[in-house]
Amino acid sequence: MSVSRRSFIQRSSLLAASVLLPMGCSDGTDAARAGQRTAIVIGSGFAGSVAALRLGLAGIPTIVLERGQQWTVAGTDTFPTTTNFDRRATWSIPSSASSQAGQPGYAGLLETIAGANVAAVCGACVGGGSLVYGGVLIQPAQTEFERVFPFLSYAEMDSIYYRRVLDTIGAAPIPDDVLATPNYAAHRTFIRDNSAIGYEVQRPHTGFDWNIIRQEINGEIPPAASIGEYAFGCNSNAKLSTDKNYLRDAVATGNVEIRSLTEVEVIRERNPQGYSVMCRQLSAEGEVLDQYELAADYLFMAAGSMNTTRLLLKSQATGELKGANDRVGHGWGTNGDLLLAQNHPEVGTGFQGGPACIASVDRSDAQHPVTFMHSPVSIAPIQLQMSMSVPDVPGQLAYDLQSDATLINWEKDTNTPSALARQASFERLITSNGGAQTPFIQDQIWHPLGGAVMNDACDELGQLYGYRNLFVVDGSLLPGSAAGVNPALTVAANAERVMEGILGGVLRR
Repeated sequence: MSVSRRSFIQRSSLLAASVLLPMGCSDGTDAARAGQRTAIVIGSGFAGSVAALRLGLAGIPTIVLERGQQWTVAGTDTFPTTTNFDRRATWSIPSSASSQAGQPGYAGLLETIAGANVAAVCGACVGGGSLVYGGVLIQPAQTEFERVFPFLSYAEMDSIYYRRVLDTIGAAPIPDDVLATPNYAAHRTFIRDNSAIGYEVQRPHTGFDWNIIRQEINGEIPPAASIGEYAFGCNSNAKLSTDKNYLRDAVATGNVEIRSLTEVEVIRERNPQGYSVMCRQLSAEGEVLDQYELAADYLFMAAGSMNTTRLLLKSQATGELKGANDRVGHGWGTNGDLLLAQNHPEVGTGFQGGPACIASVDRSDAQHPVTFMHSPVSIAPIQLQMSMSVPDVPGQLAYDLQSDATLINWEKDTNTPSALARQASFERLITSNGGAQTPFIQDQIWHPLGGAVMNDACDELGQLYGYRNLFVVDGSLLPGSAAGVNPALTVAANAERVMEGILGGVLRR
């Protein structure tokens, strides 16, 4: 549906007024006198979910804008699988400013943004990355954490914010009885191989319901996670994505509304204060159903490293954000990701149960420790590991206004010390178990981080330098690394820390 300039302005004015009201009000007079504070959160992944809940509990009327769909498990084929890979897996809706605007697409779960020598993937759904990750909620070691985040208190993160996230999600390590089942033989092999060469084996918390996985194993419900189908949502409903905890609890406060299939195109500063966002309401097939402007006093950016940075850069390029912050886009990185595969002599044709729930750390190079996450796949005889280390050289994101494209400026780190450490660790592993490295996806990363980094583009509470009441709360704050591990837990825990500081201090001023 197209919208005329006149109707667009009328629609914008109505919605700008409505979001400035306390929820449930229909007239603006009393709200204006009361000075009701309001908030918009862009993005509903780990950080956006944290922000939504904390704002809702603080009594602040909040609208969460999410470009992707709300997915609710309604049967054994709700989500795509590796054996039934279809359009549900891929975000393919062009932006309104791109050369392909108006072409058919679909609001699938995962967007891929290609650069010259690396492609980054990110979630596009209510719950964001929590629906399309492997379930890993691993806490970094203190040494690596303090190297990457020297200005944060590890003791505070450990005792308060990491635990808060794990408790809210209901995460737990793989239980012994599940690990002992035939579906998890590859995990036991991974544990044996890594322990034998002195790598530190861990069972990190995972965002899955192990009781549901037990039901799968026992034949009580159709299998999904236990046969390795856990990445694109989970058809047994075992994945504890944030729509089932943080976002559910946020809506239950009565102060939070979630608008799915709502894409933010640009951010605008309002006079004398506050921000508005230009939105387009989409169908699942990408048809533009409506366009409008939404306004609030506080804006929280939680669209993930790629899209938070893109929105900030685009809004600056179009002149809608006027602050002179030239550090947006800097400090971007790949989290040191490299997906490595081996032909393992003992991995047979059976299913490798998921989710990813066993890790190991090689600390033989104290300056460049390497973490491996066993990543279950059903491709015999493949044993797949996600390797991660703190990258040596940061990259940068840029934005091209003419093509409406995000540009990834990153020099492939094949020969950096951290990259060489990853390869050396893997070679020690496969030499010891008699395997052989086999090609796999090499130029794609699953954990893009940075672009609006703390103490560079933002302060330690995520307030963007040059702007008041515009906060970044997501993985954009992390300087290209989550300290050598999967970033989901640190992104969410840091969002908890940021929101506590904002609500306890900044918003009270």
